[in-house]
Amino acid sequence: MRLVFIDETENSTHVPGFYAVCAVAVDATKYNRVRQAIDKALDDCHWRRDHEFKGSVIFSSSKGDASVTTEQRVDAAGSMVAATVSKANARVSCAIAWTDKGGGAKQHLELVTQAVTRCLAPAGKAAGKDVVAVFADNKDGIKPQDLSAAIKQAVKSRGYGLVEDVVLVSSSCDWPGVLLADVLAYLGMWTYAGHKLAGSQLSLFEGGVEPSADVLRKMATVQDVLESGAALQFVPKLT
Repeated sequence: MRLVFIDETENSTHVPGFYAVCAVAVDATKYNRVRQAIDKALDDCHWRRDHEFKGSVIFSSSKGDASVTTEQRVDAAGSMVAATVSKANARVSCAIAWTDKGGGAKQHLELVTQAVTRCLAPAGKAAGKDVVAVFADNKDGIKPQDLSAAIKQAVKSRGYGLVEDVVLVSSSCDWPGVLLADVLAYLGMWTYAGHKLAGSQLSLFEGGVEPSADVLRKMATVQDVLESGAALQFVPKLT
């Protein structure tokens, strides 16, 4: 069985119009190792689990657990990426579908369909290989029945049957798969900003304060992993 986790990110203040949906697929036999890697990254930076860890807190020292420095947050995000989508540890397959036209309901559903379709390999023929369970962030403004229909269409196109229905969740550290999807979507924005908009990467840091050279070096390493890792695909821009 395959498990798929979906979340989205946006930051129109610093990266105008950017909106992305990330879908992460993992074989159920590998799920525990993925969860353990994310838990370890949070434990290593002493992140309090009553605070959500997500992409938008990575470059901030005040959002989420304020006791964790920006450098520690970057380390945690880097560990998650290295343990899941790097060439050496590709335990998941994932896809980032994005647009620079903002995130209305129509765009969100189209991006979900694209990301889910791209992250799933064609279903296997063996028993149990053609079913998938899907967990998605409960996004305001999106009707559950519309999201369910879009996801059912996507998984069916790859030969899968959906287990029951889409499970909608409120993002937290208790949902590490959705957490990973959010972090990867946000880091996808970081990658986009670096290629397309001069100065946009630095503007993502809280208060526009330029980070240390060590933090920038670590983020460059994360970006290299994202762009070279075979486990992550950037879907061509939705226009």
